[in-house]
Amino acid sequence: MERALKEKTEWTRRAVFDSNGKVLAMEGSLSVQDLKVHLNCQRCDASAGWFQGYLTAFNEKDTTFGNGFNIDGKNYEVHRFYEEDGLIYGRTHSVDPRDGEGFCFARAKRSTTGEWIYAIITYTFPVLSAKAVPELQDFMRQFGTTLLCSSTFLDLAAVSNQ
Repeated sequence: MERALKEKTEWTRRAVFDSNGKVLAMEGSLSVQDLKVHLNCQRCDASAGWFQGYLTAFNEKDTTFGNGFNIDGKNYEVHRFYEEDGLIYGRTHSVDPRDGEGFCFARAKRSTTGEWIYAIITYTFPVLSAKAVPELQDFMRQFGTTLLCSSTFLDLAAVSNQ
């Protein structure tokens, strides 16, 4: 998984972790400390673990939209939230879209154990969510995970590319 993640050079930062906070792979200018300090959930207890804010992101749509995601001190606005598909994504706010940075947070179940795994990526222009999100879904499928309803986003991506 680490080698495959390293090859995803269009993603500027990327991490895969399990529901216990064990980092399975990480690349780019991202560290556990970046994730540990900046939780997206105001009601999460930081002492419970750096990953708790991420694990609860799918619990409350309004809270996640309102707070956004904080990665390495940057706030990312949430533009799309698909709980059934295990996808949340958006961008940093900027006047010029070429100056912004996108993110995608995904969850999937491991086919063998039923355990949830999570992935978070960031990407910059010219990469957009229509490209990055389906690529992240493919990446997770490659490692024996079952996405919840992945065909929904892929259909939306096909439409947005037309």
